[in-house]
Amino acid sequence: MATTSRRNFTAHVSQANVAAQRKRELGHIHQGRAFLQWSEEDYRYHLREITGKSSAADLDAPGRAMVLARMAVLGFKPKATFKPFDQAAKIKWLWRKLAEAGGVSDPSDKALMAFVVRTAGMAVGDLKFLPVAQASTVIEALKSWLDRAKRGGQNHG
Repeated sequence: MATTSRRNFTAHVSQANVAAQRKRELGHIHQGRAFLQWSEEDYRYHLREITGKSSAADLDAPGRAMVLARMAVLGFKPKATFKPFDQAAKIKWLWRKLAEAGGVSDPSDKALMAFVVRTAGMAVGDLKFLPVAQASTVIEALKSWLDRAKRGGQNHG
C-alpha cells in the first residue's frame, strides 16, 4: 500500500481585497434589508436566526453569505454597487458642461480632440484609448477650465 504525503497549501490574499469584499457584502445586506422592508427589529431577528449574531458588522464571510442566501430565497437580488470609472465619459461630460457654461466657442468633438492633443501631448483615435495618466491630466484641466468659465473668465484652449 502506497503512502501519500500531504502538501501544505498557502493562499495569498490581499487584505485590501478582503476588506473591499466585506464592504460590498455588507452593502448588499443593507440593500436587502431595505428591499425586504425589514424593520430594525425584523433585521436583528433574522440576523440572530441565521447566524447567531445581532449585527452584520460582526459577521465573517460565511455568515454574510448565509444572510445573503436567505435574502435571495426571499426575492432579493443585489444590485452592483461598483461602477467602473470611465475617464472618457467624464472628459466628454466635462466638455459638454464647459460648452453649456459658455467656456468654449466650438463644442464639437473635433475641438475636444484638439484640446486633448494639446493637454495630454498625444493624439488618440478615441478617448477610450487615452492612457489613465494623460486622461487624468485632461480631466483636471477641464475641471479648472470649467471653474474659470463659471466664474466668468471664459475662453481658454
